[in-house]
Amino acid sequence: MVARILLVLLAISVVVGASHTATAQTDSIKASPSVTATASPDSALYPPTPERLAKLVAYSRFVNIWRFAEFFISVLVLLIVLFTGLSARLRDLASAVKRNFLRLWVYFALVMIAMYILGFPANLYRSFMVENQYGFMNQTFMQWWGEDLLNLLVSVVFGIIPVWLLYFVINRFRRWWLIFSVGSIPIITFFVVVAPVVIAPLFNTYDSLKDKNLETRILALADKAGIPGSHVFEVNASKQSSKINAYVTGLFNTKRIVLYDTIIKNFTTDEILFVMGHEMGHYVMNHIWIGLGVLLVIVLFALWLIDRFIHDLIHRWKQPLGFDRVQDMASLPLILLCLTVIMFVAQPVMNTASRAMEHASDKFGMDVSGVSADAAATAFDKLSVFNLSDPDPSPVVEFWFYSHPAIKKRIAFVHAYRP
Repeated sequence: MVARILLVLLAISVVVGASHTATAQTDSIKASPSVTATASPDSALYPPTPERLAKLVAYSRFVNIWRFAEFFISVLVLLIVLFTGLSARLRDLASAVKRNFLRLWVYFALVMIAMYILGFPANLYRSFMVENQYGFMNQTFMQWWGEDLLNLLVSVVFGIIPVWLLYFVINRFRRWWLIFSVGSIPIITFFVVVAPVVIAPLFNTYDSLKDKNLETRILALADKAGIPGSHVFEVNASKQSSKINAYVTGLFNTKRIVLYDTIIKNFTTDEILFVMGHEMGHYVMNHIWIGLGVLLVIVLFALWLIDRFIHDLIHRWKQPLGFDRVQDMASLPLILLCLTVIMFVAQPVMNTASRAMEHASDKFGMDVSGVSADAAATAFDKLSVFNLSDPDPSPVVEFWFYSHPAIKKRIAFVHAYRP
């Protein structure tokens, strides 16, 4: 959760993906008669065996529980950093640096490292051990840890931009929450443009699509969807995990259509075209910007709310905290703690908006791709089976945590929809 809050501030990447578009309704769905994808070692996973479906149920149950566990672990880490006086001591260490900007950067790096170390056992368990247990992990521990440390480094390097802006406005404006929210818009835009070409390649290799026939079909689909001049990339996502995904991202010259190599190996052409039509729908209908707009409004409200009560919190606990005003950079973990709680509570608002956009993109994908309902439904089904996603969660879980509609509903829609 702390990482998510930092990503809200950083906006390092904004990708509306199909990673949750999944189902397990295999009994009533037949494979599309379109061109068969290249055979892969994962092909034995579909159609799913009873053992695979049992694993799907177990993994989905774990994920639902972990959503709550992650929240409480994040809160605990931030409380430890704050109430042991660690944040204040790290501020004192950074105070040896004379220049204000560098002093803040050193403090930010130190507190990020401290939170990383405190949260590492949970991170190791969730991101490596559990993913390995369920057969997703394709890396050794050292490979996984190396990329995890690289992710920390990227966060430290780029994260200073919004953190600097935050304390710049806190120290100069009474309504800092408003100035920061407005000022973060160009920062977010910058990262949307830069992330696909600067940050993403640090973790994976992005090559031109090897299947030129598929590339031609996707580019024709992009022209039809109103995204001319696009570039199609195949990313070696199987380097990290066997999970399946695809997305459209970037702006201007960084605009790109990206397919995981795992989806290319395991989906038919029609299934891929539907998924890409769905992703193009997000781009054409400006869902990236609408989603960011919703997020910025929520962050604006959250920061306003924080400004209402954080001063009293600091005054009450200033001795163990080691600082007595929000302008002190040692207050960063306290701001993150407040954001963590507020954003957790606000998830239903963000996810309700997201589910509406996902449904609109499902409709767009059916319209623009022209594939059969069976092909679209099978694409959902495969995503569920390969990613072990729950196709029919409880209404409460769907309402609170799901950014996509339940797959059972999405399959019903594509079967009933008449483009």
